[in-house]
Amino acid sequence: MGAATMIARLRNDFRLTIITLLGSVTSVVVGSFLVWRLVRGDWTIAALDAGVVFTVVAVVGLAWREGHTERAGAWMVVLNSGFAILAFLTIGPAASGWVYVVLMTNYYLAPLRVATWSGAALLLCASATLLWRDVGPYHVSTLVTWSLVYAFSMVFARRLRTHSDSLELLASVDPLTRIPNRGMLEADLQQAIATGQSGRIGLLVLDIDRFKTVNDTYGHAAGDTVLMDLAALLGEELRQGDAVYRFGGEEFVMVLPASSEQALTRTADRVREAVATRLTGPGGQITVAVGGAMLAAERDWQDWFARADASLYQAKRAGGNTTHIAEPL
Repeated sequence: MGAATMIARLRNDFRLTIITLLGSVTSVVVGSFLVWRLVRGDWTIAALDAGVVFTVVAVVGLAWREGHTERAGAWMVVLNSGFAILAFLTIGPAASGWVYVVLMTNYYLAPLRVATWSGAALLLCASATLLWRDVGPYHVSTLVTWSLVYAFSMVFARRLRTHSDSLELLASVDPLTRIPNRGMLEADLQQAIATGQSGRIGLLVLDIDRFKTVNDTYGHAAGDTVLMDLAALLGEELRQGDAVYRFGGEEFVMVLPASSEQALTRTADRVREAVATRLTGPGGQITVAVGGAMLAAERDWQDWFARADASLYQAKRAGGNTTHIAEPL
């Protein structure tokens, strides 16, 4: 994976950034303690440090390999909380600093439920261990501070998640057809490239034939109805792993698993025929021209889309209601 691709993935995936940053810092810090304890001959705690470093590096690697970081983030939260509990049981109050770090970062890494339960387990175990050793002003104030960090982090994460979901919905969904918009398409195409799906995924671009005539003759309200009906029909034609987007105007895009140009052609023809037989506008049957391309050696989504768009141009030149798939590179 090139440096540019890695930077793009970090920029587009906040959870991956946090996992990478936290994992790197944890590995360096705990690795330093590992070396120091080996020199001192503290073999038991050194073994614990080695387990932490190995596991954290494995989780970071999982996040980079899978592309979808939610599972890796959940593992990171569970492991961080578990290791913090183990560290507190082993070295006592000296591990207090890690409790703060874990309680604060859990909500950046995993879904709310995982972060909440993992944090609660850490808070309960660390508090019981702290108070079992001794009960004094320092221990009570530490417990209160942990509880406040946990509570404020949870409340802030819930508010942030609600606000983020609302903004994400506004930014990612086409307001007319209620399907993902061009912004979501661009992100998903780049994600497919970043995760190495070359030769396993195809792109179809659909354009409504003579759509301008519908708008000019029957008005934009009639045109909007055609767009909404087409979006609904394409949604019904989706199989597992398929996705549909509104690119803009009368253009729609489908992204779907495909093993070859021939398989992509069969899917394109199935969708095109479904539109031609089932979709009716104010002036009669609605048809679409379809262009497509398999993901090949492209490094930017624009290059992949350009190949499919050029194929769409060929289908439009042939008179519409036809399919054209780009030749393999």
